[in-house]
Amino acid sequence: MPPRLDRRTVVVTRGKGGEDALAARLAELGAIVRELPAIAFAPPADPAPLDAALRGLAAYDWVVFASATAVERTVARLRLLDLPVGALARPSLAAVGPATAARLADLVRAPDLVPAEAKGEAMAAELAPRVRGRRVLLPRPAEGRPELLAGLVAAGAEVTAVEAYRTEAAAAADLARLADWIAAGEVDAVAFASPSAVKAVTGALAGRASLLGRVLLAAIGPTTADAIRAAGLPVSVLPRDHTGRDLAEAIAARLGPG
Repeated sequence: MPPRLDRRTVVVTRGKGGEDALAARLAELGAIVRELPAIAFAPPADPAPLDAALRGLAAYDWVVFASATAVERTVARLRLLDLPVGALARPSLAAVGPATAARLADLVRAPDLVPAEAKGEAMAAELAPRVRGRRVLLPRPAEGRPELLAGLVAAGAEVTAVEAYRTEAAAAADLARLADWIAAGEVDAVAFASPSAVKAVTGALAGRASLLGRVLLAAIGPTTADAIRAAGLPVSVLPRDHTGRDLAEAIAARLGPG
């Protein structure tokens, strides 16, 4: 059982509709949770490529998801098009990380491949011997990281990368409150569930982003941790299993009660 977080304040940078298990588990452990959504998700600027790919799912050998949001948005689009979600179960399915795998299992079926490391590069490496000459569908955000796509192409796959959603930063004025909270000593930890959230927060704080170094910074997975380090900040918590619940418990193990 992880330690309690009584009298500790943790800022969660992804609000309800995102990594709900994180905020819920923090609250169960007694933390004061301040939700400060750093990002929001929007439909693709042009849904036509995604729609065409979904109507032609039977032509793909693999469908690869790098985030739970990509799973959710793809399934939502299938339903909007009045296409059977079961069509997505016919190709082989791959998921980066346990949270993505769990969401895929909830909405479609369990994936056929989950890499040992929750990074796009690891997924590409594990898929490489299986996808040469195969057709692969990669639904992803408009600003998706290049490593997974590049690795699949290098492995000889015929990849269709389609925009399934867009990530938009919250208003800078809203996110700037975090700097005031930290300066006032009102925050013990800040939890990040995506590189996009890290970028949004550090961008909004601008010259005050160094204040984040005063508190414990927690990353849900290695890609998010890399984004924190790229901003010149330390990562204090990185759970072994990359889910919201595991992140909450890792924060508790590192921080404990106040």
